Amino acid sequence: MSSTSSSTSLSTTRKCVVAVAQMCSTADKVQNLIDIAVCAGRSQHYGAQMLFLPEACGFMGATGAETVRNAEPPIGNDLIAKKKDDQFSDHESSQFKNPSWLTERLEHTIRHNAANDIEDKNTKKSANDEDVSAPSNHSTEEKGTTTMKVSLVDGLQTIARASGIWISAGGIHVLCNEPGGDDKDPDANRTEQPRVYNTHLILDSTGEIRALYRKIHLFEVSIPGQVELSERKHTAPGHEIVLCDTPIGRIGVTTCYDVRFPELYVKLVEQGAQILLVPSAFTVPTGKAHWHLLLRARAVESQSYVIAAAQYGSPHPKRSSYGHSLVVDPWGVVVADAGGVDSAADISTPSIVTAEIDLDHLDSIRQRLPIQQNRASAQYEK
Repeated sequence: MSSTSSSTSLSTTRKCVVAVAQMCSTADKVQNLIDIAVCAGRSQHYGAQMLFLPEACGFMGATGAETVRNAEPPIGNDLIAKKKDDQFSDHESSQFKNPSWLTERLEHTIRHNAANDIEDKNTKKSANDEDVSAPSNHSTEEKGTTTMKVSLVDGLQTIARASGIWISAGGIHVLCNEPGGDDKDPDANRTEQPRVYNTHLILDSTGEIRALYRKIHLFEVSIPGQVELSERKHTAPGHEIVLCDTPIGRIGVTTCYDVRFPELYVKLVEQGAQILLVPSAFTVPTGKAHWHLLLRARAVESQSYVIAAAQYGSPHPKRSSYGHSLVVDPWGVVVADAGGVDSAADISTPSIVTAEIDLDHLDSIRQRLPIQQNRASAQYEK
């Protein structure tokens, strides 16, 4: 199955600027939202139409059980903006609202970072400053607030509205409606424990949720002495391919480990995708070996832009992420790279890199080298 969010009233700009964040998210939801607000403010400052955030942008726990305990309430299709008379109708979200101090803090952070010529670090438009005039996030009445009382969805909607920028929230953990997952999940009957969906949200500039993608391919890796991870223990897989029409073009929505399965991207391009999203939290060993290779391969074979926001650094002793938030053009050229663990320069977070998306450039490549038509017409015998 596939899902496409679109509107006849939505116009696409043939050339535009996008901003891609690099973060080191932690188990502190408040600070993660403030970091996202910093990136949104800098994105606004540099004229970006859309901001892309990495996987686990709102919460990075040390264990799967911690992730489940701090997951967002279920998000159903009824909470996604739908067309009504060629407009997207308002909807009431079951997500609770954040306290006013946090909303004000996020709005102030965006205004501060959008208005000021903050010194860029690492030539990557990094924004790692502290605005002492901003309302404190932990110093007054909010001191007793725990991560469980913070809504990432409400925070992201506030940031989108306040910045006037579309946002790809590359991965937040959302509780499944059923304890073990759904009936399409082969692991659903093996556990009665609560599980989550690794959920990629697309929000428009008014804070409406335009698309929701649940990560299909769940990460499993075993490299003795380096990394042992199994996402499936606490996460249920999604099953639906998702595209979304945005001001920068039609995007195909995926997450991290999906990038190793090229057939998914073939299907997205067949349905009109021009830009492929791969927000990630790649481990250091797999990142060093495959990150640039995989992203450039997906760009070349699909003749699409690939935008991959990344986690960087160590939020806790059990986890270290590779970094290198990237934008790759349809010819396979890396046009923006935020650097990572193997970079000579110091890397700071949160930061953004910016790049131009040029749909005329994309169309030219597809016309001169008609891979998609050749693929459609090819016949393979057993």
